[in-house]
This record gives sequence, C-alpha cells and structure tokens, in this order.
Amino acid sequence: MAERVSGSEGSKSIAIDRARTYEQRRFGRSARMMRLDAQERSFAAHVLELAGPRSRIVDIPCGSGRFFDIFSVAPEYVMADISPNMLQVVRERFGRPAHVRLIETDVTKIPLPDHSADLCFCMRLFHHFDSDEVRLAALRELARVSQTYVALSFYCQECLRYYWRKLLGKKIRGSYIAFDHLADLAKQVGLDVWERTPKRNVVEQQCFVVLKKP
Repeated sequence: MAERVSGSEGSKSIAIDRARTYEQRRFGRSARMMRLDAQERSFAAHVLELAGPRSRIVDIPCGSGRFFDIFSVAPEYVMADISPNMLQVVRERFGRPAHVRLIETDVTKIPLPDHSADLCFCMRLFHHFDSDEVRLAALRELARVSQTYVALSFYCQECLRYYWRKLLGKKIRGSYIAFDHLADLAKQVGLDVWERTPKRNVVEQQCFVVLKKP
C-alpha cells in the first residue's frame, strides 16, 4: 500500500519541485529567454570584474543559484532569497561550501551589518515592485549593506515593447519605470549611476544598471 501524504506535505513537495525546475521553465523554452539568460549572466560576470574577484558578494534574490558558478569565486558569497524552497534547491545543487552563506530574507530587511559587502547584486526583482515606497526601501537596504556597488535590473519604460503594448491596450506584465526616475530614487539613498546597459533601450524592456556610492 502506498504511503499517504498529507496535504501540507504534498504542497511543499510540489513547491520544491517547481523551485528545482524554475530555471529550465523560465529560461529554456524560447530563444528570446535563452538570449536574456545569456545577457544576465554576462552582466553578472561584468559586475564581478568591476568589483574585483576578491570582493564580498550578496546575491539577492539568488533563486536556485543561477549565478553560483560566477560569484562563488568570491571569498565571501551570501546567497539570499525570500523562498526557503529556492534555498533548499541551492543546498541540493551546490552543497555547503565554507565561504558561502545562505540567508532566508526579504530585500528590505537584510540581516547583515552595514558595509558588509562590496557588491549587492539584485537580478529580476525590481519589476515586481509597484510603488516607489518599496523601491526606495529596497534601494536603501542594498545601499546600507554594500560598501561600493549595487547592480540591478529593472523594466524600463523607454522601450518599444512597453509603448507598443500600451498603444494596443494589451496587458503590461511587470512594473515599468523611467530610467531617470530610477536614477533619482537611487540618488535619494546615496547611490549614483555608474553604468547602464544598454545605453538606450529600443526593443527589450529589461535594463541593467550599476549604482555606486560617491
């Protein structure tokens, strides 16, 4: 007779399975998403080079560890995520290296001391924020934890994809903001724009930006 699984145990198992397959489901099903994955990985490698290989890295949200192979060369690497399921998948995939620390936390309440990282890396999160209050809270916390750099992605309004969907009255998925507005928010928490990629968004909505303390 098969062992009976409770509803809560079954739901948890499903959630963990979804966390295990997230990367393939999200980035492995279309040429566009595979291209985006390559762009994001290239950006991660670039900011690591910018900060230096001996930098202390905070990757939030780390998901299931998509950038582990890039950032794990750092002597201190914090992988943080609000999802315990994602962190469990990280443990399954990569074990428990001595220089890697896993933290279950929200980006607005990171349990780390001031200036405890040289680079805070925040990929694919800001387009989920629908208010400046939350954006400022996240930027303020990232600026507090980082001694030098904050690198992040966001959905930029200055792109054809945004204007085209708006013109046609189609549903706009994710929260878009103007680049200058993001720069203003960053300025309020003591961060200046160091780099922007691409310098002008034409088709794709996602923009990568490196912020730096003066």
